[in-house]
Amino acid sequence: MLRGCLLTLVAVLLVLQFLASLFETALYAGEKIYFDHNNLLYTRGWLYYFKWVIKPLSAALALSLVLQTLCSCCCGGPSKRTGRGGKGYPSILAFCSIVMTALWAVIVGFQLRNDGNTTVSVLVDNTITSGVFVYPLGDGFSLRNDCSASPFTLIEHGKTACRLLLAESGIAIVCLGLWALSFLFALFLFCVVSRKSKIEPA
Repeated sequence: MLRGCLLTLVAVLLVLQFLASLFETALYAGEKIYFDHNNLLYTRGWLYYFKWVIKPLSAALALSLVLQTLCSCCCGGPSKRTGRGGKGYPSILAFCSIVMTALWAVIVGFQLRNDGNTTVSVLVDNTITSGVFVYPLGDGFSLRNDCSASPFTLIEHGKTACRLLLAESGIAIVCLGLWALSFLFALFLFCVVSRKSKIEPA
């Protein structure tokens, strides 16, 4: 009973993770298309390419784990012979979840780390110094930025570009939280399966 409830919660979290990661990937691609179409300059560093790998990987991995979860629910989970008493799936889920949590933490960490580099005042100073406004697509974008304030209101397409970056930053935090929750539920599921395997005769 408890195992079934945990599997259901895990399935819900993974479905939400798949949708959030898929939307985040599409949004990231949409940002690039929008910036290129409107000739808006943006940064391209290692984090820019790192995001291109992690976001679709997150969606693909979440979908794969959803299918495994449904199989575990419908088929009663792995047998004791092939799944170490049913511990195989929780172990895989926990491993994948903690890895993806760490990878998303890198992305979100740069949003916090670069908070001082992407505030409106610094963006304005950089624009005045270089004469060109460069959007931090390849860096972390602070959620504290106000799209209705300068310099975004003074630049063509500035408000829309800012809102896209804010949406991307917000969804990244959601993805991080969902993977972290999946890891916690994977640990609970592992404990439940371990306890059940000790009670049941071999």
